[in-house]
Amino acid sequence: MNDVTTPTPSTHVNDLQRIALKVFLTDDSTLDPRDVIPVFHRWIQTQAVDGLLIDVADYTHLPTGPSVLLVAHEGQYALDRTDGRLGFQYTRTRPLEGPLAERLGGLGRTLVQAARLLETDATLPGPVRFAGNDIACVANDRLLAPNTTETLTAFRPALEAFLHTVSGEADWSLTREPDPGAPFAVRAQAPTPATLGSVASRLAASHEA
Repeated sequence: MNDVTTPTPSTHVNDLQRIALKVFLTDDSTLDPRDVIPVFHRWIQTQAVDGLLIDVADYTHLPTGPSVLLVAHEGQYALDRTDGRLGFQYTRTRPLEGPLAERLGGLGRTLVQAARLLETDATLPGPVRFAGNDIACVANDRLLAPNTTETLTAFRPALEAFLHTVSGEADWSLTREPDPGAPFAVRAQAPTPATLGSVASRLAASHEA
């Protein structure tokens, strides 16, 4: 009989690669996803963000999920309202090297760099700001990361190390997606407001250290 080891969160969660990070628009922001379509096309022309940018997909007719998708060879950028609140998400589809906490840091830098470009884009009609103290993390791998408390326990050290880089605050609250049929997802919130500018500086300093 072959000795086959079934993957469990406690032993395999650090192998996760298909991970998404999302930041949310602040309450005083106004952003119509349709206005971002020409911005994404311009990003492709100028290769403005990380990755080999390929195409833009328009899903603004759908009430939930990604509204506008910018597809790259390494991952996907999206204005996303999967959980009912509009935010900006980066999903990695190609492997990254290094420990899980470092990979989360790399995803964070890619996400924040692109989100900052949206915040400062003069062609968008309304104020666009993303909260630096409200971050969602989704694992798109049900084998390595089923949506269970055991997965959260195994994932927590790497996530908390990443969050400490985002902000020195020690009291981030973590809320796991309660639907067992949904992908494993955690929303991390800190009580002190933070701008993406400050988050970008901290992530860059950590990467250079």
